Amino acid sequence: MASKQFQNILHHVTHLNYSQLKKLRHEVESNISNNQVGQSIADHEETISHCIHCDSHELNRWGITNKEFNVLSANRVVKPLMR
Repeated sequence: MASKQFQNILHHVTHLNYSQLKKLRHEVESNISNNQVGQSIADHEETISHCIHCDSHELNRWGITNKEFNVLSANRVVKPLMR
């Protein structure tokens, strides 16, 4: 999600009534609990301090994961990370 879209959502949250806020909170908590893989990565990301291959402490991200939906095959396509 683009930063502007996210900021727009945050701005509109202040206009929600109590019932809507409770529904939003339930939905957010449900999404967080369902994203166990993302949580596991986030938990362990900070503990990585060096490269396991060369023992360097200068780590850089070399790729991104981009998930998209392929309409022709009706399958989700995951582009591999760059090495």
